Amino acid sequence: MNRKRYLPVFTNEEGRAFVPTAKRVWDLLLTETVVVHGVSGPEEAVKWFGAALTAAKAQGERIFTELLDAHRTRLQEERERADYAFEARQQAIGRIGLPAVREHRRKRLQQEHDARLAALAEAAASVPDLNAVMMVRVSAEVQPGESVRETQST
Repeated sequence: MNRKRYLPVFTNEEGRAFVPTAKRVWDLLLTETVVVHGVSGPEEAVKWFGAALTAAKAQGERIFTELLDAHRTRLQEERERADYAFEARQQAIGRIGLPAVREHRRKRLQQEHDARLAALAEAAASVPDLNAVMMVRVSAEVQPGESVRETQST
């Protein structure tokens, strides 16, 4: 089960986070053409990543909890479906066939059920993860060949 949520985070030079600005920038990145004017050095990138990670952990706590709760609920529902299917199939096996054939089918069914429960137990061990998908630095600096008015309109 692969569920994804995206959490836009915007921090200024001082490390303060601004949620509305983050959402606006995210919307613009999804709908507008982006022009890259340069690439940051590793030292600056590490500093900005640290600030963004701190803000993401604080802002994403609610989303993290929601994802974890939804994951646990889905697993519980899947366990209940697996148990119900196991019981129904076991009853059907008990009504059809010779005793030796029924016993063979019961063993195979039990193996399938055990494998399914093991897969669910393995899935229960996984938890939501926080990964940076993209880091963008937004700047109001005027690029060579542009006027202030052109920069503000783009």
